[in-house]
Amino acid sequence: MINPKIDLILREIEKQEEFEQKNPHLIPPSEKVLAIGRDTGMFYNILLQTIKAKKVLEIGMSTGYSTMWFAEALSKNDGKIISIDQDEKKINRAKTNFAKAELTNFVEIIHGNALEIISKIKKDHKSFESFDFVFIDADKERYIHYFDEVLPLVKKGGLIAADNILFPERFQKFTGPYVEHVKKNPNVRTVTIPIDNGEELSLKIS
Repeated sequence: MINPKIDLILREIEKQEEFEQKNPHLIPPSEKVLAIGRDTGMFYNILLQTIKAKKVLEIGMSTGYSTMWFAEALSKNDGKIISIDQDEKKINRAKTNFAKAELTNFVEIIHGNALEIISKIKKDHKSFESFDFVFIDADKERYIHYFDEVLPLVKKGGLIAADNILFPERFQKFTGPYVEHVKKNPNVRTVTIPIDNGEELSLKIS
């Protein structure tokens, strides 16, 4: 059972997203929640607990829904998530959610361009092969770039996941090539998981 305080905030965000989906013209696109599905959140929460993850990188935080699923799992193992986003308004909303859920100590937020931030992380040689899990859920046209940049940062036996692989269908012009790109990489083993909007889960094998 997930922590009740965290679950309360998660369900508040779910209600907001449901409202946005039913009233698409009332909320500007830049202010929408744009979160993963609940089943996806629970799936990754269980996965992170199973692999005893301690260090996670998230590219694209939005208002922190997925981040909370990850952080709740990491809190059980004294781990931490680094989450990158360039939307200051959504970062502020996420911070409020983390505070209410009492997860602030398990989340480090970095504001800015994800590729530039990842490049800075790579300059710290201690970061190479240090992440147990990386989650990609930012601008879909850069998915391949994100994957290539973060792969050296992931431990052997670590995981890289990408959201929106199957839905919305308008993203498939980017996510389709991403899946093909990952499949061709000899250093990973990958599978498409048909849960919610579709996830591509890739295991670093070498």
